[in-house]
Amino acid sequence: MEANPVRIVQYFDGEKQSIIPLFQRPYTWNKRNWQSLWDDIMSYYDEDEISSSSHFMGAVVSIPAKTVPVGVTKHLVIDGQQRLTTIAIVLCALRDSCDERKSDQIQDYLVNRHYDNSEDHLKLLPTQGDRAAYLSIVNRRPEIHVSKHLIIDCYEYFKKAIAEKDENEQPIDPGRILDIVKSLLQVVMINLGEADDPYLIFESLNFKGEPLSQGDLVRNYILMRFRYSLGEGGEQERIYREIWHPMESRLGDAFEDFLWHYAIKDGENVKKPKVYSSIKHSFSELKTANDVECHIGEMNKASINYVRFLNPDKETNTKIQKELALLGRLEATISYPILLKLFSACDNNQFDEDVLLNCLRNINSFIVRRAVCDEKRSALNKLFAGIASRIPTDIAGMDEWVANELAKRVRSERWPDDIEFRNAILTNNLYGTKAARIVLDGIEAHLAGKEVIDLNSDKITIEHIMPQTLNDDWLSEIGGSDEIHRKYLDTLGNLTLTGINSELGNMRFSEKKKMYAESGISMNRDLSKYELWSEPEIQKRSSTLADYAVKIWPRHSA
Repeated sequence: MEANPVRIVQYFDGEKQSIIPLFQRPYTWNKRNWQSLWDDIMSYYDEDEISSSSHFMGAVVSIPAKTVPVGVTKHLVIDGQQRLTTIAIVLCALRDSCDERKSDQIQDYLVNRHYDNSEDHLKLLPTQGDRAAYLSIVNRRPEIHVSKHLIIDCYEYFKKAIAEKDENEQPIDPGRILDIVKSLLQVVMINLGEADDPYLIFESLNFKGEPLSQGDLVRNYILMRFRYSLGEGGEQERIYREIWHPMESRLGDAFEDFLWHYAIKDGENVKKPKVYSSIKHSFSELKTANDVECHIGEMNKASINYVRFLNPDKETNTKIQKELALLGRLEATISYPILLKLFSACDNNQFDEDVLLNCLRNINSFIVRRAVCDEKRSALNKLFAGIASRIPTDIAGMDEWVANELAKRVRSERWPDDIEFRNAILTNNLYGTKAARIVLDGIEAHLAGKEVIDLNSDKITIEHIMPQTLNDDWLSEIGGSDEIHRKYLDTLGNLTLTGINSELGNMRFSEKKKMYAESGISMNRDLSKYELWSEPEIQKRSSTLADYAVKIWPRHSA
């Protein structure tokens, strides 16, 4: 390893190419960074003698890339790509602000003129996501890059800054700015030798301070397990294009959550900030590039299923889609590790979709019952990860196995039985909980069958049959004592669904029942059959709703 202070413009001298590898993150510097650099440059603008000064920008770490014996010398930039890319953009802005002679001189810092029609043309070759935007400004055509990009924003920022006036209200001299960039801006150039491990260097520079996300670090580590790509046919390029990039693209902002759930699906209790360490350990045991590719392939297949968890509409089996949608409403991401294992096993024909459906129903019943009984979720991360790690291979009765695993849990991890579940529906104050709406929706869907209305509509809300505020009519309705009101107001038996909550308000029950009778909601039409609404009626309806709930979300014995 060699380390020397150099002027940063030396990275753009001569016939050479600095390559930002695929494993690096895209360009991320923003206006705050650009402003800081511009302020630093302008602080030297009025100095009489700049050749004796220097301004340190940090380090640039690179390693020689293995190349064929023709073309320009190439180096992979392991660290410092943000600095190099920004200086290249500043050069583009200066070139487009100077006269033709100086503009041509600056262009020589940006391109290797003798390689116009080859991949060696650019002095700096950004990673794939940045390449089109960067190429457009190097070719003096930033307007052709239709979508907004930080590289274009950066170019426009410096172009505008150069067009401003200095502190003396005089036009800024682009030539003076160029002299400052060429003479003053320095970095420590760290060149790694062939015996150095580029990833260990990368890791020591980035991971310990954690400026990169866990997803960035995982991508960087895995792609560096493959040979460096210098063109479209490279091994690293192929893995990135065919597997890694599609996986990241389909997951978007959910990518790091996916990595976390993928890491814990085999039973390891991994905290989110330790996802990289866990995945690195699992991949470090793979000896060959082919083994790594197979493992990434499995991860890619899992990501396709994970998208179905997040967006049930992408699931083609409507019954499975319904169960995934319920898991989404329950915000039951704690179940995703076991779902990854179950969907993978089904994909591999270890059991059919009917068995998978029953597995999902068991998991939903487990979570719904716990939610109604007000059981906390704190113990369930380990529970689902542990069950996922024990899933047997090649078992047709997977649904029974999952049900038994859930049913044998006790205490804080238990699957509430019918007695506990019924009692919670009869007595717990469920209004204001997610469970109340989910249970009411489930019962309504069960009653309505194929004619169920759109329960996802914002117009459908939970209505208190006996209202939250008692008036004299309602106090008389419930027997003159507000004890019944306190006891039953927020229990499920006194709640229903409606699209006309504000209209119903504090109406007497005799008036409400007329509107219930004309409702498109089945449970409301059932309500219209009651003559009065007091303790006996609420208890009777609570018991009826509990019967439905037990049937919709059954619990299997251990």
